[in-house]
Amino acid sequence: MHLYPTRIKGLRWKLIRDPIYNYIFFSKEVEGRLLDTLYLQRLRRIRQLQVAYLVYPGADHSRFQHSLGTMHLSGLFAEQLLSVLEEYEDLEGYDKSELVEATRIAGLVHDLGHGPYSHAFEEAILFRSKELSKKELGNHELVGLALMRTEGFKNVIEECSSKANLEGLCDLVDKIMDDKKPADRIISLLRKTIKAWIYPADIMDFLMRDSYYTGTREYGTIDYYRLITYSYPYEDLIVLDRNALYSLRSFLQSRYYMFETVYLHKVCRSFDYMVQLMMKEASEYLELESRVLSILEGKPEAFLELDDFNVLYMINKIPSKDAKAERAKYYLKCLLERINLWKPVGQPIEITFPLDAMGHFMFKYGDIEKAARDIKDKVIEYMVKNDALKVYADDIWVDHNLKRTLPALPYPLETLRLAKLEEGVSIVSKVEVPKLLEESGLSPRVTFTLYVPSKLVKDTSLRVLMENIVDKVYSETFSVTKAITM
Repeated sequence: MHLYPTRIKGLRWKLIRDPIYNYIFFSKEVEGRLLDTLYLQRLRRIRQLQVAYLVYPGADHSRFQHSLGTMHLSGLFAEQLLSVLEEYEDLEGYDKSELVEATRIAGLVHDLGHGPYSHAFEEAILFRSKELSKKELGNHELVGLALMRTEGFKNVIEECSSKANLEGLCDLVDKIMDDKKPADRIISLLRKTIKAWIYPADIMDFLMRDSYYTGTREYGTIDYYRLITYSYPYEDLIVLDRNALYSLRSFLQSRYYMFETVYLHKVCRSFDYMVQLMMKEASEYLELESRVLSILEGKPEAFLELDDFNVLYMINKIPSKDAKAERAKYYLKCLLERINLWKPVGQPIEITFPLDAMGHFMFKYGDIEKAARDIKDKVIEYMVKNDALKVYADDIWVDHNLKRTLPALPYPLETLRLAKLEEGVSIVSKVEVPKLLEESGLSPRVTFTLYVPSKLVKDTSLRVLMENIVDKVYSETFSVTKAITM
């Protein structure tokens, strides 16, 4: 495996300086053309970590940077898997250089569908709209797929790929990025290099990049080169060389610590919630849902106007004519002035699931959302009985996070196959994934945290009263949950 892409005749390669990989290659005639479109340039104005810059001042990097990094690692990963296939089996009629280029482009555009403030927009607008869900636009990946399929974007790929004699490129990128299960083994393998695997390019890059910019580099040390080099294709799976198991353990631990210290930081979560409220209050005025729907009409321009900076300008320009507009503008003011409206109270409760105990939790509660609602409802019951607390009862919320130690996969991955490469790929052993996680101290867990208005926390007597209520509610809610440690 080389640190530069497969050389494709007719393409010129240029370099971009990058703080994570030193250099990232890109093809001037194909990738360069895509980079210069509004579709990709817009990602320069969307922060990778939403509001984390309010906690970590260096976390001001963009999804554009992350997209370049994902393109780079996706290409290396595809190159490795295809080289092994080419040597010991066959590529089933595909051209290797075209497959690598298609995978690189898929990595480049994998975050195309993010709205302003990324996951906050997703939770406030995409997840909650029945119309967007019905039109298959209910998350940023589906929005990105719709953008890729607009005439403007397809024309750019088709035009530049035709000049490079890569006529099948547009179709290959679409197959790799499609949300449906691929029937083709090779397409399935290439999709896993980007996102649908334990250690895909997307996650490896954002862990390294985010830890670098937040200053938490001790949590983002990942031997990506070893993980990729010791990965082999086996049927439609990626298998790991037995000599790289500890590199995988280190990756999983880095992922866990980054979620624990950065992505789920209590102040970040509080501002994320405020941005979600701001988006919901402003949605009607800014026609946010309509802007997403317009993509299906072949008119993506309205959606492409949305970025972290422009949406703030647009909210500021909303006429102050009703309560919703006023609330949106108030949340905007608090964001710009770093006024934290909510703070956690009491100790968060963390439920750890040894091996299969999570099934019991889901059986009892149905889902994590229901457990969070139960907690909130019980807390409110206690608050309304106290005159000093009941004025705050409508303004509390429960943050809940399923801390997966593995990324969400399209199917349960119970067993990881370990392999060796000698005259082909052969499986030498199997590792039970739940056991591997438990031995590494990485069992899945759910954390619930109650947030209350900051004004309440400043009153010592009220804060102590709330802490007692929270402890009591947690005890009432979870005391009968068997086989789960807390």
